[in-house]
Amino acid sequence: IKSLQDWWSDDFLLRGPVIGPLCKKDLIATLSSVAGEEDRKGLSDAIPDMETNTFGFTADDPIEPNRVWFFVRPRGTFTGPFDHPVVGRIEPTGAKYIAPPEARSLIFNDDGKIKYSSVGYVTDRFTGDTTGGRGAVFGQYAVMGQEIDDTVGSLSTVLLQKLTMLLPEGMIPKSYSRKEDVPEWWRDSRMGAEK
Repeated sequence: IKSLQDWWSDDFLLRGPVIGPLCKKDLIATLSSVAGEEDRKGLSDAIPDMETNTFGFTADDPIEPNRVWFFVRPRGTFTGPFDHPVVGRIEPTGAKYIAPPEARSLIFNDDGKIKYSSVGYVTDRFTGDTTGGRGAVFGQYAVMGQEIDDTVGSLSTVLLQKLTMLLPEGMIPKSYSRKEDVPEWWRDSRMGAEK
């Protein structure tokens, strides 16, 4: 079985409503910062019973024929510690992680590799979730008591993201890649939470 990274093309990009564009190397570094290691507890340790509940796959996009759309409705319980890359250890509370439905997509290149992934697009924030209507990692952080403004155009989030780009490489996980690291095929100039 291939690791997820093996499925990504060299010019792979991830984008969410307020995260990204993240190129392949930056996404790998960001995911590593929240993954568990020998002495560091990651997101899978914090919510060990996580179920993504993926459904509704469709591959008949009339505009982008190489794009597959689908939904997720994640569930789990915050029963393990999490070593947050910025605030340090967050102890478990037993809180239920019930995320709202979220639309995601993958675009495949002609070689069958994933060129693009979109995540975090909440489709209905009124479904009885425990994340304050937040999707993706923002929902997980909210259940852990670390609420981050995930509003597109949020001045505080935009400024925080810009500030973190001034810090030394690797000090804090990136919210988006530097313009020079974004693949040429990506045309949108908005970074992170910018409107």
